[in-house]
Amino acid sequence: METLIINKRHEMPRRKRWFWDAMTIALWLGFIYLWKPLLIVLYKIITLKEAPDTISDWIFENVSSVTFENALYMLILTPVILFVLSRLNRHRAPSEHLLYTSYDYSNYFRIDNAELQKCIDSQLVTVYHDDRGHIIHLNDQIENKS
Repeated sequence: METLIINKRHEMPRRKRWFWDAMTIALWLGFIYLWKPLLIVLYKIITLKEAPDTISDWIFENVSSVTFENALYMLILTPVILFVLSRLNRHRAPSEHLLYTSYDYSNYFRIDNAELQKCIDSQLVTVYHDDRGHIIHLNDQIENKS
């Protein structure tokens, strides 16, 4: 049986991986660009390179540099861009097409299928494992230690 792995990004085509990496970097750069005026002011305050009057004048000049129209465009376009990106036809890795049954999981983890079925609908399951981290027993009962 194939190893159960959640993240199979390496199965995506290289072109799609590069596209999503570039899009992530571009969005992060845009986010940092929006914070640029504040970061510059904080740098000048921390390094004490300017007199307090000069810094306060500079703050008042640059804080209002984002116009209402630009802020409105950013507010509307950001969710639209994120929605469009989420709806693009993405490559589905072969593992996403597989649906595992409880029998597959019980075989993979080497536990009793009846025991696993009994624990599936429980709200609390205790998992016992050995020194190497392998599951050896499941329990869906609350054990009272008195």
